[in-house]
Amino acid sequence: MAELSPRDAELLAQDLPELAQVAVASPIYPGQCGQVEYRAAGDTRNPAVLMLHGLGSSSAGYRAQFAGLSREFHVIAWNAPGFGGSSPISGHNAGIDDYAEALAAFLRALRVERLSALVGSSWGSVVALAFARRYPALVGSLVLSAPNVAKGRVVGEARNAELESWLRTADTSIPVSRAAVADRPLTPNTPLLVRQHVERLRDAMTNDGWRQAIRSLFTVYTPDAIAEVRCPIAILSGTRDQVAPQRDHAEPLLAAAPRAVSHSFEGCGHMLKLEGPSRFNAIVRETALQPESLAHPNH
Repeated sequence: MAELSPRDAELLAQDLPELAQVAVASPIYPGQCGQVEYRAAGDTRNPAVLMLHGLGSSSAGYRAQFAGLSREFHVIAWNAPGFGGSSPISGHNAGIDDYAEALAAFLRALRVERLSALVGSSWGSVVALAFARRYPALVGSLVLSAPNVAKGRVVGEARNAELESWLRTADTSIPVSRAAVADRPLTPNTPLLVRQHVERLRDAMTNDGWRQAIRSLFTVYTPDAIAEVRCPIAILSGTRDQVAPQRDHAEPLLAAAPRAVSHSFEGCGHMLKLEGPSRFNAIVRETALQPESLAHPNH
């Protein structure tokens, strides 16, 4: 992608909603009580759409979705447990189902009874699939952007070596330039405005939250999970994604879920919500407004 459309530039120029916090009750937290930090926009009486960020990101990555979808939907994006001001999950070995439980507790705290769409980007897609498999009645549809098959099929010494390698890099004190943060998920000709937003997304990361999230990737293989999900699914992938290449991630998921609808973003990398926000929003809107997605009230 060489340039943004005027509409895309307008969406990316909008301010983010303010951060808020809500107390959540769940056995995954110390003392069975924690806090989740989040952003929200739109009328709470509208259908609810929840956005889940990736490993190196936060709720701030959904700037263009708050701007473009909040007239029709109640748009919510959390900072996952251990990210930003959200409480980490107890212990060190959180599994992906612990994040699904954290999400269920968050929805209870917000009194959201059902999601018209659950949107997950990268690691967020892994959490989204775990949640949809565990709580199918709460999810009207799934939108999986730059999805990941995760590491659940890596076993034995190979698993230990790969996990340790990942954990060694999960240190916010290691000097990394903002430009370097954006280089891998984006392409060399990504517009400057997109790059500037991506360079700041790592600011909400903490070492504990980052490492817990990495460990959770080794507890699930998402093609197994997606095969059990029955709601409408849209899978979005960038043709130049170096982090989760289509061939290695989107394609195995599509093979496991033939009903899913594939959307390829030509010339885009790993951050489709920012690289192609108008198209991204249109897919979320279309998926969330399918009759199956709106079968029950949200609040």
